[in-house]
Amino acid sequence: MEIKTSPENINLDAYFQRIHYSGDRTPTLETLQAIHLCHTKAIAFENLSPLLKQPVRLDLTSLQSKLIDQGRGGYCFEHNLLLRSVLLTLGFQVTCLAARVL
Repeated sequence: MEIKTSPENINLDAYFQRIHYSGDRTPTLETLQAIHLCHTKAIAFENLSPLLKQPVRLDLTSLQSKLIDQGRGGYCFEHNLLLRSVLLTLGFQVTCLAARVL
């Protein structure tokens, strides 16, 4: 699966403000744990777009607009792709995996 996000275009300051994170930005385990905790506390799981007959866009610009600028939540792909871009920008190595529940 090809993921079309461009991590260098993410607005880290806006993301960190959205999740209320003001800690270190070096790619360490402690940073990862703190960002992950803040992200899950601040950005809810939400799947209203399909119910409202709105498209679910997974490009980084759309993700930032919805989850950061509009203050909305998102579903798993949206969360994961946004967080992936943040982590890559910070210098983490990220491996994308897919899973499903049968």
